[in-house]
Amino acid sequence: MPDKIWTIEEFKKQSNLGLFHRRANVYLAHIDTLLQHYKIITLETPDLEANLLLMICDACQKYYHRKPANHRAAAVMILHDQALKRAKALTLQLVTGDSSGHGLRGWAKVRAAVKPFVVGITGKTHHRLHQDYWQEALIPGHFPLARAIAYSKDPLSIWKTSSSPLSFLDWLREFYIPDMFDNKKGEELLRRLQMGVTYLDSAQREDKKIYINNGIIYNSRGERFHTGNMSTNIAGEGWAIFVMAPNNSLYANDHRVDIFHHSSFLSGAPVQAAGEIAVNNGILVGITCKSGHYRPNAASFVRILFWLKQHGALLQGVAACPVISDHIQEFFDAEEVLLNGGKKGTKNIKPCKVYPSDM
Repeated sequence: MPDKIWTIEEFKKQSNLGLFHRRANVYLAHIDTLLQHYKIITLETPDLEANLLLMICDACQKYYHRKPANHRAAAVMILHDQALKRAKALTLQLVTGDSSGHGLRGWAKVRAAVKPFVVGITGKTHHRLHQDYWQEALIPGHFPLARAIAYSKDPLSIWKTSSSPLSFLDWLREFYIPDMFDNKKGEELLRRLQMGVTYLDSAQREDKKIYINNGIIYNSRGERFHTGNMSTNIAGEGWAIFVMAPNNSLYANDHRVDIFHHSSFLSGAPVQAAGEIAVNNGILVGITCKSGHYRPNAASFVRILFWLKQHGALLQGVAACPVISDHIQEFFDAEEVLLNGGKKGTKNIKPCKVYPSDM
């Protein structure tokens, strides 16, 4: 195994002070336990190995912060560095595949890289994945790297402005990942790479589809759709996230940060509309245009409201939020919002609470 770390026996030998000095420290005992677990894992379980390596790094840091100036601390930090080196090797293995953009510069290489998931879509009615999230779609595994790691810029921004002629994935492997580890940001990078935003295939997507018939919204099993057991990061409990595909199909699901986003439904492909939706036993009670991944505009909000009305949904009395500022949501009557071209209404209304069901 490349980049080996000490076995539990080797670590005990290196961290003992002598025959009559017992290793009674609880933090050392915790490291021993983790190394014992690490000893029995196989190379066929890279996710488990990565998690254990992160736990070993954390345990070493905790010991060092409490006992920074003794003999055992030196051995602990050597183990920490070994675990981090092995983690670096695993991280490089996580970023697989190829990408376009080789030999190009600036926006030209970015456009070449993102072309596979925006090709064939034209017109103002389609909203492409916002550039802040392009890297999520570009990296196999769809790791959530859009948010800064330890105050650094996101990797796509760095790659775009660099003079490197390498494609995005080659650059990640050869420059970005090694640099993050060299600058003490490797542990957080590996944690982020342990996550992965779900991108649905066609069969999985069908399970998230919702339908509307005579104003009643149904799920893919023909049951009345209900969001009481769902939640989103902004609207909270009783809401789901949704997208409207270019063919007018609707999909909805729970929102889970860094796991299931608006981009999950169509695997990063463009949408007509996106936001949050609240449905009480098949009846629409609330809708927003909140989607950081697609940034829908007023025209997009009009499109989904008009489509719902066309299919029998009653908009009067439905709470609609056309604009979100600093995560603050203002709700107005959806019928008025539609007539106002997707803009605010004249009177605020309060969304109806959708409670969990026993089903």
